Amino acid sequence: MKKILVVVDMQKDFVDGALGSAEAVAIVPAVVNKIKNFDGEIFATLDTHFDNYMDTNEGKKLPVPHCIKGTDGWKLNGDVADALKDKKHTLVEKNTFGSVTLPDLIEKAAEGGEFSVELIGLCTDICVVSNALMIKARFPEISVSVDEACCAGVTPEKHAAALDTMRSCQIDVYKSKIYKFDVEKVKDECVAWIRDFFEKNGPGCNAVLGVSGGKDSSVTAALCVEALGADRVIGVLMPNGEQADIDMSKLLVNHLGIKHFVVNIKDAYDGVVKNVPFELSKQSRENLPPRLRMSTVYAVSQSNNGRVANTCNLSEDWVGYSTRYGDSVGDFSPLSNLTVQEVKAIGRLLGLPAVLVDKAPADGLCGKTDEDNLGFTYAELDRYIREGIQPSPEKKERIDSLHIKNAFKLQLMPSFKPEI
Repeated sequence: MKKILVVVDMQKDFVDGALGSAEAVAIVPAVVNKIKNFDGEIFATLDTHFDNYMDTNEGKKLPVPHCIKGTDGWKLNGDVADALKDKKHTLVEKNTFGSVTLPDLIEKAAEGGEFSVELIGLCTDICVVSNALMIKARFPEISVSVDEACCAGVTPEKHAAALDTMRSCQIDVYKSKIYKFDVEKVKDECVAWIRDFFEKNGPGCNAVLGVSGGKDSSVTAALCVEALGADRVIGVLMPNGEQADIDMSKLLVNHLGIKHFVVNIKDAYDGVVKNVPFELSKQSRENLPPRLRMSTVYAVSQSNNGRVANTCNLSEDWVGYSTRYGDSVGDFSPLSNLTVQEVKAIGRLLGLPAVLVDKAPADGLCGKTDEDNLGFTYAELDRYIREGIQPSPEKKERIDSLHIKNAFKLQLMPSFKPEI
């Protein structure tokens, strides 16, 4: 079945211009998301008037010049226009509420086969409802739907009334899920969760974690400080010989005022490499330091009445960007269900230095950033995880492949269960 999306009048004058509103501005991200994820043909209508607008019947009843062809207000909202660039779409100019040519264009696009039509845009109670009813009247047997999360009316009350009208005319009105991250709420809930963990799994114990100077260990440490107090958080700095960015680790522990130890793992690393009776593979050498660091963190923790904090985030875990039995383990994990962008938002809310929150993530093993190694950005990955917005086909294929191949890292060790 062919799918057709009608994006109604997402023009500057209706979003934040002459007839704009806060409700119209608010739906722009949802409209962009819908367009980017839509697999089908798109028609975008343009309310189109001319210099004689005030002399028209509409101008006399609504004496606010808007969407005058050629003006900036007539153009599509910039974000919406950008989203449409990579999609097959047709612009449809109309000089009144409903487009009389749109049903013909839809019928031609359907090419005689089965099809459905979905409408989104502005304004629900004028142009959206007009076009929805005209399409439904022309094609009474097809599915016509409206996503209320991607629509806004002149007022919230008129928006709701128009939706009821469309429901009465057998147009399917639904509300898609919109991704929204309430950073303050999530931060407070995470702090409460950490406190609860320690009440149940070690009242009076300390939170101990490896401090790399990156956003994940920084945010984890800051959350533990808010939950337990600075006197119950211990950072462990573990360079492997010389660490170029160790100043970032020192900046964090000094900023938070937490106790810390510096344990250089170079002797341990060199000792293992020297005494293994064969040449270790490149991957073995790269994964050895994080495994030694985790052993070190647990040694510090056991000697200081501690519980080890895991600092991995959802984005890294999603594509297996961690070392099994290295940085992938711990006694509790505040960030494992939060994406990189969400972790950064919490870091800013906690007042961490910007250099720690926005530092380009790197594993410190191979001299490249995470994103260089992965072949896509964390922003692209996070949008894919949370909103279903797919990157390029090549990047999507790589993300999916890494996710499947590395899923075992997040599972408990398989164990044989004999039938006894």
